Amino acid sequence: MSFIFVLALALHADTFTVQAELQGLYDEISQATLQFVTGADVDQFHDVLYTADWVFIDASGGHHDWRQVREAAVQALAAPHPAAILQPIQKLSVAQGGATAVVQFSTVRTVVDDQGQYGRKGGTHRLTETTTFRDAWVSIDGMWKLKSREQISAPKTVVDKPLY
Repeated sequence: MSFIFVLALALHADTFTVQAELQGLYDEISQATLQFVTGADVDQFHDVLYTADWVFIDASGGHHDWRQVREAAVQALAAPHPAAILQPIQKLSVAQGGATAVVQFSTVRTVVDDQGQYGRKGGTHRLTETTTFRDAWVSIDGMWKLKSREQISAPKTVVDKPLY
């Protein structure tokens, strides 16, 4: 009986460690994304934290490789950056050599409502768009790398409400 308790405790501690490491990487990805200026910035970051065969799976099940997603990421550099990007882990499953994380990806933007869509015309509003993803991570030579990101919910936007 005590062996099972010790084993369960060890597995829980390992899951906690993995979650802390991955949450740190999500935070790093979010902050770096806010600072990207060129396509080279995007490429360099991708080379370090993502596998060479990384894939994005959209909500309809379509698979998109890095080449396809990179183009949209570089185009997004020309748009106003969000005020914040957050990616808290909601659920984590750890397996030998890898982990699966369910994360809520949220972007926060401040906008001037020229058309009165969210209230009076010309008012300033805080828009928070949140999408849920399932990410597959692999451990390669002791380093975590993102292998895939699957969109599992449609984006939801809230106006002038805090995230938590």
